[in-house]
Amino acid sequence: MRFRGFLSNGATAALVDADGTIDWLPFPRFDSPAVFCKLLGNASNGYFAISAASADATSEQQYLSGTNILRTTLRSAQGVAQIEDYLAIGRPELRRRVQSEIALTIELHPSFGYGLIAPSIKPVGNGAVFTDPLGDEALVFVISRLTRGSAEVSSEPFAGRWTLPPGRHELILRYVGDSRRDLAETTSALERETAEAEADLSAEDRSPLARNAAYWRDMPRPKYGGPHRDAVERSLLVLRGLTYRTTGAIIAAPTTSLPELPGSTRQWDYRFSWIRDGSYSAEALLAAGDTVAARRFIEFTLQCVDVQGKPFQAPFFHVDGTLIRGERELGWLSGFEESRPCREGNAATQQLQLDVEGDFLWLVYRYVHETNDTTSLRAWWDLVQALVGWVDRNWQTKDASLWEFRGQDADYTHSKLMCWVALHYGAELATSIGDQESARRWAATAELVRDAIEQHGFHAGLGHYVQSFEGERLDAALLMMPLYGYIDARDPKFAATLAAIEERLVHGNWVYRYADDMLGEAAYPFVLATSLLARVHLRRGEIGRARELLEALLGASTDLGLLAEHFDMESGEPRGNFPQAFSHLGIVLTALELEGSTAD
Repeated sequence: MRFRGFLSNGATAALVDADGTIDWLPFPRFDSPAVFCKLLGNASNGYFAISAASADATSEQQYLSGTNILRTTLRSAQGVAQIEDYLAIGRPELRRRVQSEIALTIELHPSFGYGLIAPSIKPVGNGAVFTDPLGDEALVFVISRLTRGSAEVSSEPFAGRWTLPPGRHELILRYVGDSRRDLAETTSALERETAEAEADLSAEDRSPLARNAAYWRDMPRPKYGGPHRDAVERSLLVLRGLTYRTTGAIIAAPTTSLPELPGSTRQWDYRFSWIRDGSYSAEALLAAGDTVAARRFIEFTLQCVDVQGKPFQAPFFHVDGTLIRGERELGWLSGFEESRPCREGNAATQQLQLDVEGDFLWLVYRYVHETNDTTSLRAWWDLVQALVGWVDRNWQTKDASLWEFRGQDADYTHSKLMCWVALHYGAELATSIGDQESARRWAATAELVRDAIEQHGFHAGLGHYVQSFEGERLDAALLMMPLYGYIDARDPKFAATLAAIEERLVHGNWVYRYADDMLGEAAYPFVLATSLLARVHLRRGEIGRARELLEALLGASTDLGLLAEHFDMESGEPRGNFPQAFSHLGIVLTALELEGSTAD
């Protein structure tokens, strides 16, 4: 299945269509307005295409090994062209390295404010400056010729069109946030850089492409020796690509408004650091051996703690730790496959989600257990106490659950489970640094939470756990109960729950997160849930079934090894925001745990 490639520099991300067109790119951050927004609209909303003149041209794509640098190969009867796309590490800059036997056409049409504002254009050498007429933003575009004696570039900057002759070129697009102050300096600097590159054709090993490739390849290799090494590595590269380098925040996905169900209203903005999603992602990175990434996320998240109220004022934050201020509709965009509305921001920021403290504290527990870093734990202890202490006082509150149900607050069993996790493992952490008073208090409350779950979250008449207290519905979140050590996966109560989930929510190898919600019937399976099911079967010793589920997940990946939030079983299409951290962390944890189970 071909969809789009994913580029990242740890500050922002781009999507590249199968033909080499970049149709999504926010600048300068993941959560900034996009300058290429064709993905959610049409050509007038901004894109960057490189194409061969021949009508018979075909394309194929692959990543440079061990990187988030994407190579698109265009083939026609006249010859072959290769385009290597990457976002520059440490710069608000997109680069497209071109090596071609044939002439190519460049179409560059940025648009500010998610495709709303057409730029003013000023030609500059072999390029142009695109300026937001209503603000201070600008984009500087230059073309560097890397083949001595090649033909001249043909320019039509006011039409957003250039023709590249055969040869090697580097196309550079730099974002400038304060055009009044920095534009002239940036333009001059890029012109000098391109002149130096054109003059020194022997510096390939010192080229920007080589240095950016080295950045990704120098990251820790996964502690995995199983048969799916390429898939695990790609998933880890996605997770690292979704990590904001400045703070260590991990976003849920690099896109907004890619629909779960095309043509409906099930589309949201996921370009923020969810406590839950980030904690799961950091756990996967930790399990793969990247303790630094896990620690950086922990320290970022601790900086978001409010010691006077609910520790996490919202379930998610901007990548700099500030609060998201609501949600707005981008009414001028037609939406991906006519899915409206497109959204910026996320109204779920105002929800109470009771699980997030437990999600995070489980990560802290796993980190301390893995590294024995009690020195850091002592330094963090006041904030950890604030987190566990709030749960100790408020665990009986109703909430919106991890599924972020709007207007359906209840006593969700998974939310209470995660309160138990916060208290039980908070007590374990307290014991590890000698705070016996906190350990006793939190352990006692953890037992009260357990009693409530067993009394109200287990339906005696149905014989299994249920989604919410006194209810009868199921959801895939119940699969997490044995993953956190709350109950043994072979326990009769959980075995009955698993059987009910597999009867009602599992279709072949795919798991729906629930049957329906406030917007109606759930349309497609939830990719993370299949990995949860696989991990449960591993804990039951059913290794063959777990392996089958992992193979299904890998089979649902695109040709570039990427996964969305949901999967259309009939068409094979990815659905929802893309690529999704949830889905890729599921690959990592399942593969690592399967390897460990196979070895036992």
